[in-house]
Order: sequence, then structure tokens, then C-alpha cells
Amino acid sequence: MEDTIRLYRTLLGNRAYLRSLAEGTAFLAASTIAIFAAVTYATVHASNYVTDFVLSRVGPFNVRFLFIYGTFTAFVITAGLLAWRPNRVPFALKAMALFLLVRAVFVALTHMAPSPIDPQKPAPFFNSIFYGSDLFFSGHTGLPFLAALAFWHIPQWRMFYLALTAFFGAVVLLGHYHYSIDVLAALFITHGVFQISCWLFARDYTLFRSSESGAAPRAKRAGRKALAPAGDGHERAPKPFVLHVVGDEAMPGGQSKADLNHPNG
Repeated sequence: MEDTIRLYRTLLGNRAYLRSLAEGTAFLAASTIAIFAAVTYATVHASNYVTDFVLSRVGPFNVRFLFIYGTFTAFVITAGLLAWRPNRVPFALKAMALFLLVRAVFVALTHMAPSPIDPQKPAPFFNSIFYGSDLFFSGHTGLPFLAALAFWHIPQWRMFYLALTAFFGAVVLLGHYHYSIDVLAALFITHGVFQISCWLFARDYTLFRSSESGAAPRAKRAGRKALAPAGDGHERAPKPFVLHVVGDEAMPGGQSKADLNHPNG
């Protein structure tokens, strides 16, 4: 917890980080408006539904609880991961915004009606958020896969989000919320979105993959060093708080090979 607080203080005092954070927030807001407009347009102009190799043999099953509340659970977990390490936030905002923008383009181009699903309808609030003719491509499959790619350097979270990708892919097929091509195409398009994000927001991605654990001394160690007098009679100054790329060796002077004190502006 102390490391997280120190990280917040370091980053919130950095103008470049704050500027990048503001850019990501604005980009995400604009992309949210774009996807909302695209979904509305596609729903109004939806044509008939089509046959599907998988859906014609499976379901539909009533998996609304998993579809809706599973989404909220995944969102809360991801928000916690980002809040725990704020160095991840700028890239996460921008990558998700680019994902939504790309999906808005695809949704606006395809106007198929969804396959017949369970006639039970959820509350109007949930119905307006989760149900519409925004079929191609599946956001429920793509977003967890995007998170898996972003957290690829952390094995436990990589496996968690890959499992979540498979889970939501199965749910949307069992419930007939997406066609099988929506689920399969989401993997390939999302990978492309991730690669473009890494190229456009390179410094933000470097900051996302950074680890402060190697540079931030633990509280107990810091306390012992502070109490030990130096040779000139003065207390030793604490080492500067520096982020290091995972797998990157620290260079002399406490700096890493990639300068992470200046995130993407």
C-alpha cells in the first residue's frame, strides 16, 4: 500500500503523466459517444437475422445473469488493477478508446439483426446497455482479450483474462447474443488494435509495463537506512523513486534503459 501511495504522489506530480491521463480520458469519452451513436444507428437500420453454423446447433440458453453481471465483475476487477498501479492507466484508457472507436466503425457498417434469443427481457436499463444490433465484432470477447495482451508480462493475469475471453465467448454464443463470426473476428481485430496502440502510445505502454518494486525500497529497509548515519555525519538521502521496465536491467544512477519519468504527452 505504501508503494502505491508513493507511486501516486510521484506520477500526480508529473505534468507529462497528467497530460497523458487527460488525453486518454478525452479520447475514451469521444469513443464512447462514437460507439453509442453507431449502436443506435445499427439498431434502427437492422435487417433480418441470418443462419449460423454454431447457433443453429446450440441454444439459445438463458445466460443473461452471466452476460450482465459477469461484465460488471470483470469491470470491477480491471478497475482495481488499474487503480492499484496508476502507471497503467494512461495506456489502458487510450487502448480501450481505440478499441471502441474501431468497433464503432465496424458496427456502423453492419446492420444485421441478432439471432432469436430467450424471450425473457431484462430491466429496461440493462436492455438499453447490453442489447442491440451491435454485432460485429463482439466487445465481450474483444475487451478481455485486449486486457490479456496488455497484461501478457504478468502470467497470472494473462491466464485470467484469456480464461475470461473464453468464458464470454461461450456465453455470447450460448445466449445467441453474437454470431460465431463476431466472436472469432474479435480475436484478430483486437490483436490488431493492440499492436496499433503499442505503436501510437509507445511511451504509455512502456509505463504500463513498468514495475516500481525494484526501485522503491520497502518501508522497513528505508527506516533502517534512515537511522544509520553516513560517514560524513549526515543521514543518507533516500534513493529516487524510479520506474523500471519489467525485465530491463537498471543502469547506474538508478535509471532504466527506457526513460519512464516522462510518459507520452
